[in-house]
Amino acid sequence: MGSRLSSEQRQALDDFLRDELPESWPQSLRERHAAAKRIAELILVADGPDGTPEHRRLLAELLENEPVAPWSWVESGPDAPYRAWTDDRVPANAIERHHEGAQRFGEKAVVGWIGHPAVAREVRLAGPDLNDLVAPLLLPDQDAVTLVAAHFLGGAGTLPDGSEWPNPFIGAPGDVGELAVAIQPRFVAMLSELAHRIEDSGAPLDATDPGVLLVLAQLALLDVDLTLPAAALVSELNIWPPGSVDREAAAKGHLVTNTSRHGRDARFQVHLAAFAEAVAQRTGPASIRPPYAGGQKRHSPSVSHERDRRYRAMRKVLQAYPDVTAGHLHATWEMDINTPGGRLRRLMELHLDDPPPSESTLRHDLHLLRRQPNS
Repeated sequence: MGSRLSSEQRQALDDFLRDELPESWPQSLRERHAAAKRIAELILVADGPDGTPEHRRLLAELLENEPVAPWSWVESGPDAPYRAWTDDRVPANAIERHHEGAQRFGEKAVVGWIGHPAVAREVRLAGPDLNDLVAPLLLPDQDAVTLVAAHFLGGAGTLPDGSEWPNPFIGAPGDVGELAVAIQPRFVAMLSELAHRIEDSGAPLDATDPGVLLVLAQLALLDVDLTLPAAALVSELNIWPPGSVDREAAAKGHLVTNTSRHGRDARFQVHLAAFAEAVAQRTGPASIRPPYAGGQKRHSPSVSHERDRRYRAMRKVLQAYPDVTAGHLHATWEMDINTPGGRLRRLMELHLDDPPPSESTLRHDLHLLRRQPNS
């Protein structure tokens, strides 16, 4: 039988067979490596001039009983649940819009510093040592690098439906988990040192932002083209926004967020606060609001009273935003007082989680008040 392997493929297998794993690496990974070597040896024999049907049968048997591949216990790839919230998904509701807004803001923040010359220079210098440190984990791809780095940094991406990036060490062999515990402190320290060297070189980044460290981990551990334009480079990476929600506090019904210097922006704070409220509503007890009118029973306002209150608020909004549309009021309802919708909500004395009037109602009000501004 003629060889089906190219000379380059045979050379790659020969090189692999000469590779030896250090004794310090996890036993489960060394067993997997040894099994892979047996398969490589049999491939070379079965594909060579002395290959027989029996060799091919043995090869098929080995492949069928191949040990579990490293990181196969982690659900990753394009069909993983957390992938449903990435890339070009169109937000379907307010919380999804806030999630997308925070994500896009995070990407812009990274674009602001990733093109600085110090980034490529320092990443190239630090890359070999970081790769040597995590080499025993046999991280196969960007998903594994991202999830392991995020876990080492003490965080995880939180998604609009409440799910998070998976913990990559759930289901891992015990010796892999033990190795991760040993590697984690040094890994975080090396990333922090790298970030501070870049910041000290003049790059506009916050070296204490976990999102910065997650980006640097990917740049150092993956085969990334550091000469790409900043926006193109960021599009290839997994990004954390520059703010986070304390889930332990949320489980108590409290709102506690943390924001780096990259996230000190009014619009981003609106996104983060709305997302924190959603997490608290989903995982903690209900909020407690002050009693109405000194504790007296609150009566539902009449339709006319509600309409008059809306008209009074709408007139003030029109003074500040004479060309505002119903759609813009609706779209900015959950934003701050410096937006038309946020100002209308505040003037109507409604809360962030109170629904806005319908667009048809707002459209009718605008039409009426513009015809009769003093009505």
